Amino acid sequence: MKIAISGSIGSGKSEACNYLRSLGYDVFDCDEENRRLLEKGNEGYLEVQKHFPQCFDEKSLDKKKLSALVFSDEKKRKKLEAIMHPLILKKLNERKDDPLFAEVPLLFECNWDVYFDHNILVVTDEEILFERLIQRGLDEKEITSRLKAQMSVEEKKKRADIIINNNGTLQEMYDSIDECLKVILC
Repeated sequence: MKIAISGSIGSGKSEACNYLRSLGYDVFDCDEENRRLLEKGNEGYLEVQKHFPQCFDEKSLDKKKLSALVFSDEKKRKKLEAIMHPLILKKLNERKDDPLFAEVPLLFECNWDVYFDHNILVVTDEEILFERLIQRGLDEKEITSRLKAQMSVEEKKKRADIIINNNGTLQEMYDSIDECLKVILC
């Protein structure tokens, strides 16, 4: 059984996945796999180098340049996704853990929900989300551009199997996850 965990940037999906790991579950992290694929010499790195040479300094990928480029130009963002998403999906499909949880930030935007038996959406109020992201060092302009690149929370809610509201304490979120596990793993 494959279960996706998704949510907007800053929603708490990574914290939800850390909790699942603490319970002993395997969690495939799409962002981490993306980072690995973008390491020098790996498949993603080589493909990105071909298509976005302006983001490389002295043969090294400047991730800040790449991020600024793709979050300001939808066509370039789609091109990057067309390179990276199939590589990540291939790695995900190689995993045979059962159950396998996967942290998939763009689950609905990429229509990857079809690859999972269940999906869990972690949501939080926009004010809390902005607070969290500012604490991470993003400014309001960066936050807004990243959120605009994602599907609206309302649209995601329509496609989600289970919604976890993460406006309270971590323990409250953990309790919600425990309830979800009782339902989907039985």
